[in-house]
Amino acid sequence: MSSEKSSFKKKLLVFIIVIDIIIFVPIVWYFVEVPSSAIESLQDSYIQSTVTARPKEPNKYDVDYKIVGKKPKNWVTLKQMNYTAVHAIVVSEDWAFYDHSGYDSNQIADAIQEATEGGRKRGASTISQQLVKNLFFTNDKSLYRKAKEFVSSVVLERNLSKEKILETYLNVIEFAPGVYGIGNASKFYFNKHPKDLTAKEGAFLAMLLPNPKRNMESFKQKGLTEFGEKTVNAILEKMVVSGYLKKEQLDGVKADVLFRDSKTKASAKKLNSDKNEKGLMSSLNVLKSGSAKRKKKKNFKVNYRSDKALQLSDEPEFDEDAILDDNSGLEEEFKAD
Repeated sequence: MSSEKSSFKKKLLVFIIVIDIIIFVPIVWYFVEVPSSAIESLQDSYIQSTVTARPKEPNKYDVDYKIVGKKPKNWVTLKQMNYTAVHAIVVSEDWAFYDHSGYDSNQIADAIQEATEGGRKRGASTISQQLVKNLFFTNDKSLYRKAKEFVSSVVLERNLSKEKILETYLNVIEFAPGVYGIGNASKFYFNKHPKDLTAKEGAFLAMLLPNPKRNMESFKQKGLTEFGEKTVNAILEKMVVSGYLKKEQLDGVKADVLFRDSKTKASAKKLNSDKNEKGLMSSLNVLKSGSAKRKKKKNFKVNYRSDKALQLSDEPEFDEDAILDDNSGLEEEFKAD
């Protein structure tokens, strides 16, 4: 009888331990690893971005994000951005942004399928996941970091409106070396306020992500490269499918000239690459010194919603023309997630 009691006690002990592991370990992990308090505070706060040039490393910068209560001077609200241009970035980076709760199950399923079939790896990150990664986590490629990012993005979606998430994201992402936020990017590339951006200019900014240093070759050449033109046009076509651009507008928007005061692409390619780089750094120095109702789109075409061609990835596509001018930092730039 005593042996039966002993056996029962052992089973009970094992059961209690299992329950502890199932219930309490995840709870402890959540409070230790997920910055839930900081995420919740974002609803009534802003992000102050401090950009620092790396000593003895030309064209390399570090950024520090700090949550602040007062709106920074260079902060741009959604109402101060061109609605159509902003949604060029949305359809490029996160087609289902207004429909998911922090993660896109369709993209995750596609990414898993591609990985198991030996295809190229991609992060399948949503705008919400990108935002929490930039603000709270490192770029290390690990499932553990992905798990923290996944849970944090769900917390973000539960505490912040879609408009607040999008506004914050657009104010912190990198558009060029040392150029963070859509306000700075609009001035740097087009000498405009974000409210005055065109649809094609928005598509150009979308094209820069997730690898601005390499994908900005069109800007350095003052004319769209083959990669740039193909990618910008693809984004504009997606905008038609999603309803942010009318079909009858498409050809006219595609024909818009991005850099009106520049030479043609053919003549620009003859420019010395060193002079281009010098001009780029000069523009950066000048820069340093110196929501309308959203539409919720449904019934997307599956091939567009997957957005495989422009998905933020662990091995992102980039402008091959840029390789000819600058091979520096290749390893680092491919850490994009």
